Amino acid sequence: MLAHHNRRLVLLLLATLGTNRFVTAQQRSIDRWVSCIGEIVHQNAATVKHELNVYTLSDSTTGYRFTSDLLDQLIPSLVADDRDPKASLFAFNLARYERTVDYNQRNLVLILMDDLQQFHQHLPPLIAKNVEHRGYFLLLIIPREDADETANRSLNNAQQLATLFRQLWQVRIHNVVLAIGYNASRRIDLHVYDPYGPGCCGCSRPKLLTQCRAGKLMNGSIALYDRFERNLYGCQLKIACFERAPFMQFINNSEESHDRVIENQRLAGIEGNLVDLLARQLNFTVTVVQPTDGRSWGRIYPNGTSNGALGLLLNGTVHLTVGGYFPYPRLLSNTTQSHNYYMTDLVLAVPEALATVSPLEQLLKPFHLTIWLLLALELVLGFAALRPCSVTLHFWRAFIGESLPDAAKPNRTPTRFVLLLWIIHSTLLRESYKGSLVGFLTQATPLNDIHNLAALVQAGYRFAMTETIYHKVFDESQHRFDDGRVQLIKSADGPTLLEQTIRTGERLAFAYTREEIIKFNERNRTDLNYRTSDEKLLTFHFAMYFKRSSPIAATFDWYIRRVQATGFITRWHHENLDLRFERPTLSVNGHAEVLQVRHLLGSYLLLMAGLLLATVVFTLELMYNRLTRPLSASHRYPYLHELIQYPQ
Repeated sequence: MLAHHNRRLVLLLLATLGTNRFVTAQQRSIDRWVSCIGEIVHQNAATVKHELNVYTLSDSTTGYRFTSDLLDQLIPSLVADDRDPKASLFAFNLARYERTVDYNQRNLVLILMDDLQQFHQHLPPLIAKNVEHRGYFLLLIIPREDADETANRSLNNAQQLATLFRQLWQVRIHNVVLAIGYNASRRIDLHVYDPYGPGCCGCSRPKLLTQCRAGKLMNGSIALYDRFERNLYGCQLKIACFERAPFMQFINNSEESHDRVIENQRLAGIEGNLVDLLARQLNFTVTVVQPTDGRSWGRIYPNGTSNGALGLLLNGTVHLTVGGYFPYPRLLSNTTQSHNYYMTDLVLAVPEALATVSPLEQLLKPFHLTIWLLLALELVLGFAALRPCSVTLHFWRAFIGESLPDAAKPNRTPTRFVLLLWIIHSTLLRESYKGSLVGFLTQATPLNDIHNLAALVQAGYRFAMTETIYHKVFDESQHRFDDGRVQLIKSADGPTLLEQTIRTGERLAFAYTREEIIKFNERNRTDLNYRTSDEKLLTFHFAMYFKRSSPIAATFDWYIRRVQATGFITRWHHENLDLRFERPTLSVNGHAEVLQVRHLLGSYLLLMAGLLLATVVFTLELMYNRLTRPLSASHRYPYLHELIQYPQ
């Protein structure tokens, strides 16, 4: 009986010692984790804005109890820090990440788990919640104390790490540190992943950043960081774009080899030059992927489908696309835009056409209305004073600068002087009109008025534009077009339609940028030529577009801002755009400017005043002679008979 009692006492003591040893080992493990996590969190407190989201995925009783003990000790240690009490006031959110309502996109998310399988199951709701794909994630794999080292290594081997990091890279969760604990060696390995490196292009291979032993970081510090790849190690980036002069152009450079000719495609234009510059700075190669569905830029529709370059971007075929897009909710929510590198205006371009001028307008336009009124008044007064038909004809002959017949020459010296003055004035008037008329006919030919949209509508133009531009510009516009007034086209068909319209002479106005029209006019200045309206339909920016929160978006944005600050864009604009082709060309023929009516208006008015005075004097003299001298019956025109009588 005593032996049995002693045996039970020995077993109880052994159990107590085992429990104490287990509790002690567990406490030491908790202390290691608390110290290691505390070091990481405190070093990155400013980066994560002192906000933590902490929760566990463990579903086992042992693991959950261990996690609870760990958090009970971790949270007070983070709140109270002797080194800098003011800087250590962290805000904690203990709800699971997908259940949070409001959160800081730069907070630190601590996820405690038993193995990687738990995180794989947790990843879909994590992605759905993390709309912006931002934040910092510290994944803590805390092995259970009853798991041996071999089992732990088998659950978290290198292949599983590579698979996990590859999934995180694909969903653009980049700022991740994976902490894996090992019981036997009493260490914690801290893993990150580098998507780019020598021989690694987007492979997301794991990298052991450092280790935590006895609760202390081996290298003394670990920084959570935003991915900023300054070197892509020659990796290939696919860009969805298309040729669109002068913004993007493809130039084939032929290189001769021993047995064949190799053609290398080089990019030109503002976008092409910028891509080449970034490729040299970031060390990557470029492969151009052109949309094949008939769309150029493409669009993201409300039902989630997309086409064109945007479709290639969203389905993962390319890494980025370049060009000018109109911002709309679907585009902003599915892409990340770089800083805009160029800004342009959308205007209406029409084939250059001359304004029609009738023969009557060509005759009357050289003289202003004032001069024509004075001429009419002079003729009315002269014809009223000289009613007989033949005298009226003689007066008209004098007006047009011809000489009078002998029978009509006055005899008296004052009268001859007045008549001479009349002939001189009429001759000057004729020559002045002839000079003004020649100047009008040889001046720059007037063009049709296209300065704004209203003038184009009134002139009967039809309009050609893409469906996106039509809805963006004219849905809320005051202009309403009749059926058949608007022709919706695909952006890829624009250059062909421009040339066709020039040949057919159709009155069609195209919605284009000024730069594209300038480049089009350079092809053939005499035959193919467009001019642009002064009214701006829309102003939009050119930028590079990446998939939402792409890891290389921040890198490209950083370089684009600095390239723009150097004046690279301004220099390209001055060197590659010949602004001579922006103005109308048919009206600029290089001739010297001739004098116009506006230049001679003062002289015409003085001439008209002298001519009118001479007419009045001449008319009064004829009337005086008619009233004071008797008329001879042998003469048909008595007043002319008086004029030809010689003094006695």
